[in-house]
Amino acid sequence: MAADKEHRFCPRARLTQPLMAEYHHAYRIPLRDLSLTGAFLAEELPFHAGQDVHLTVRLNDREAIEVEAVVRRRVPGKGSGVEFVSMSRTDSARLREYFASARASEKRVQPSSGA
Repeated sequence: MAADKEHRFCPRARLTQPLMAEYHHAYRIPLRDLSLTGAFLAEELPFHAGQDVHLTVRLNDREAIEVEAVVRRRVPGKGSGVEFVSMSRTDSARLREYFASARASEKRVQPSSGA
């Protein structure tokens, strides 16, 4: 049974700007979505489920976080979902700040009902 995306354990943030991750500081990978516990890498690399990966996630031009992640699923032709399993406290705080700002922006942009 597929999990209801609206009732995830940790909601995703709509990206307010394109975000990139770097794998081994060599491969640049666009992110499709981001949460406090993981991300979806919108490019197919030769990852396999269960693989440990080190990623640098660029939150903006000046700020990046380093995360240890595990590939949880691959979607052929679309990319890979990763779960963040370890990051520094400083990077965790940066991610929470980014996420709170992105979620607040979503609420401000939501279309009004009735018109």
